[in-house]
Amino acid sequence: MGRDQTPMELISHKEHAMKVLDSYISDMISSCDPNVRSKADKLSFWLEDYVKFLSFEPQFKSTSYKKYKRGDIIKVHLGYNIGSEEGGLHYAAVLENRNSIYSPTVTILPLTSVKPHIDTSNLGRGRVNIGNEIFTSLRAKIAAQKQSARDELTELRLLIDASREIGDGIEEKIDIRIRELNGIIGQIEKEQREIEKMKIGSIALINQITTVSKIRIYDPKTNSGVLSGIRLSTITLDLINNALADWMIYLATDDTSDSTCLDSHNSNDNDA
Repeated sequence: MGRDQTPMELISHKEHAMKVLDSYISDMISSCDPNVRSKADKLSFWLEDYVKFLSFEPQFKSTSYKKYKRGDIIKVHLGYNIGSEEGGLHYAAVLENRNSIYSPTVTILPLTSVKPHIDTSNLGRGRVNIGNEIFTSLRAKIAAQKQSARDELTELRLLIDASREIGDGIEEKIDIRIRELNGIIGQIEKEQREIEKMKIGSIALINQITTVSKIRIYDPKTNSGVLSGIRLSTITLDLINNALADWMIYLATDDTSDSTCLDSHNSNDNDA
């Protein structure tokens, strides 16, 4: 445990850290490389999100979150990536058989979408192709939710026309619900565009298994979340179990002659 510092020492440290950060981001913004400028934007977004997480931490209660089981698909904020770490908003699979609602953390297996240039038959150790079953399940659920919202919206519009003729004064409540439904449909359409990245398939990143705070979970937080009920099949979980066993054997093997290289990639984008 470090020594207790005076307020002046803490202020001095804070100001120094802010200067270093400002200088670093400013240098990236002035770069001629659009990829570097993009990283500056992502880092700025992450700093904002990180502060939100820290601010929410005192009021965070894990019991307000749904119960997660092995194979459940969640969307989680992995933060700003360093090197080949996965970063940003990513889909992930829960690895724990029964994660307690009292646990503030959850162990996850990050997923990434298959890119057109990737040879899924030669991914190397630590990565396994799990196909497009998540895309198929999620697309069907989202389409059903969108249709349900549109049907309710149609009914409400008819109802508000009738209420105006009757004059019963419920137009305001109906208008509020209509705005809510329009927001829901907008969010669903955003999700639809996002999951298109998963159309080719998804890769489970066995070599990047991690434990995160549930504060980082974007969805589903409750049983009404978009991803609630979306989970990996038994066949896919068996595939992952075999890959995990192979990965653990590889980590425990002292073989310096093994020249197998893991595929590395930088990805701080929102990804599947």
